[in-house]
Amino acid sequence: MDFELDYSEEQEEFRKEVRAWLETHVPRVELPPDSADLTQEHYEIGKAFRRDLGAKGWLAPTWPKEFGGGGLTADHAVVINEELARYDIPPLGDLGLVISAPAILVHGTDEQKQRYLPEILKGHAITWQVFTEPDAGSDLASLKTRGVRDGDDYLINGQKQFVGTGVTPDYLYTLVNTDPTGPRHENLSAFMVPAESKGVTIQNMDLIAGGTKRFVFFDNVRVPADTLIGRENEGWWVAQTTVSLEGGSGIDDTAYGRVKLLDLIIQYLREGETLQS
Repeated sequence: MDFELDYSEEQEEFRKEVRAWLETHVPRVELPPDSADLTQEHYEIGKAFRRDLGAKGWLAPTWPKEFGGGGLTADHAVVINEELARYDIPPLGDLGLVISAPAILVHGTDEQKQRYLPEILKGHAITWQVFTEPDAGSDLASLKTRGVRDGDDYLINGQKQFVGTGVTPDYLYTLVNTDPTGPRHENLSAFMVPAESKGVTIQNMDLIAGGTKRFVFFDNVRVPADTLIGRENEGWWVAQTTVSLEGGSGIDDTAYGRVKLLDLIIQYLREGETLQS
């Protein structure tokens, strides 16, 4: 059985360019085995490299240039992913590229696209997906965190958990219940909440299995109505867009790991085939 991957001549030429650039830009750093042991210095190194990658357009290679992407093809993105997988780069756990950015592209206003997308796609903003609650994980329609309209703003109160990483976020892409008496799936709204908003508290979670996850508490957090992504009470469909577009929208930290895992699987299968022959 042949497990060789075929690449076009264009891809191989582009690989030379990517490899040469990475050789001079990737930080040389030794990462601890457990992500919980990453230091602030690790995160700062990771953030700086992501900004360099974003300036090149390679953080989100297939996105339009007008929003800070590279305007490249999926074939180019494959090469970038593969070459990045050769290095140990401090992970940030930033889901902005694969979670919030697609939702904003589809459901956001023109002003929101110009406000958020360049920051995310160029690596200048770290975004957490803040959905899960103590009594609502995969069942998003059961979310209890409330969002109440108050003039030109919304007041958000509630708790989220099992979110984020050790790095400080810039935005919290969150779903809240804006109509507790409404039908399921017609009671949620999506917001991009600035993480430094008054009333936002982020705390560490002590996990038996290790790793780094956080609690996020919203205590009368006031956010402008223009942080609402899509229409009020249509957050379920915003989230579904996120799920359907997740993956392939750009380069994210987990992409490096997926490429390495694929290499290990191919190596394992090759060795198994050799032993059987």
